Amino acid sequence: MVKIMTQETDISMQFQQMQQQLQMLMMQKEQYKMQLSEITKAEDELKTAKGDVFKAAGMVLVKSDKESIKKDLASQKETIEVRMKSFEKQESILKTKLSEVQAKLMETFKGKSPAAQ
Repeated sequence: MVKIMTQETDISMQFQQMQQQLQMLMMQKEQYKMQLSEITKAEDELKTAKGDVFKAAGMVLVKSDKESIKKDLASQKETIEVRMKSFEKQESILKTKLSEVQAKLMETFKGKSPAAQ
């Protein structure tokens, strides 16, 4: 009986940890989506910019040429897209594992219910 309760506790804790991991992963993914959106807006602004262009270097704006900024933005965008793909894979794997643990948890609780006895 004690072994079953320990097993239930372990599965329940595992389920909660996985839920937290998924939540953290989704928050990070959302942050990257926002960065990607900012980069896209910057690229659009750069296309229509006339005259001098500047880029932020910490708290200072530094004059720079359009091509250099375009390359920087493209590089940042590529890095973020790779990370987003990685997060999507991790999310998919974690959701699958979460479903499996949830099924185990439901099975454990069904076995304990008075109807099963």
